[in-house]
Amino acid sequence: MYKRDLATHPGGIFGPWKQIWKSNTLTKIKCFTWLVCRRACLTQERLKKRGFQIVSRCFFCHEKEETNNHLFLHCRVTSQIWYMFQSIIQYPWVVPEHTADLLNCWMRRGGSKTQKKWRNLVPSCIWWSIWKERNNRCFKNITNPMQKVKENCINTLFFWCKEEGIYEVDQVVDFLGSL
Repeated sequence: MYKRDLATHPGGIFGPWKQIWKSNTLTKIKCFTWLVCRRACLTQERLKKRGFQIVSRCFFCHEKEETNNHLFLHCRVTSQIWYMFQSIIQYPWVVPEHTADLLNCWMRRGGSKTQKKWRNLVPSCIWWSIWKERNNRCFKNITNPMQKVKENCINTLFFWCKEEGIYEVDQVVDFLGSL
C-alpha cells in the first residue's frame, strides 16, 4: 500500500526520499524538505483542501494561486533564486513541474565530493528561505526586497556549510565576488 502510494507521487518509489534523510542538515530542515517534496506544507492550496474558505494568492507575485509547486518552484520570485544558483553551478536546466522531481534531478548532479555536499544543501536552503519569507509576509506583514531575500538564502547556505565543515565553496564565493 505504502509503495503504491509513493509511486503515484512525483519522484515515485525511486524519488529523493533517501537523499532527504541522508542530507547534512538539521532534522527540522529534513522534515521540512520532506513536506515540500510530498506537497504537504500548509500552503493556501492545502488549507483549501481542508475546507477553509480563502482567496488564494501567492504572497510573492500576487498573480497566481499559492500552491506548493508555484511557491517553491515556479513563482517569479522563487525562480530568480533558482536561476541565481544555476549561475553559481554553471549548469543550465529546466525547472521540473514538481518539487520531488526537482530534488531528484538536483541530487544526481556530478562533481567533487565537496561540491556535492554543498550543492545538495541548495534546494532545502532555497525552500527554507522562501518559506520563512512567505511566513513573514503572511503573518508579520514584513516584506523584504528581492535582494534581501537572496542575501538571506545565501547567508543560510554559508551558515549550513560552516556547520557541516564544508569550507570549499569556491564557486559560490567567486559568484558573489562577481556581483
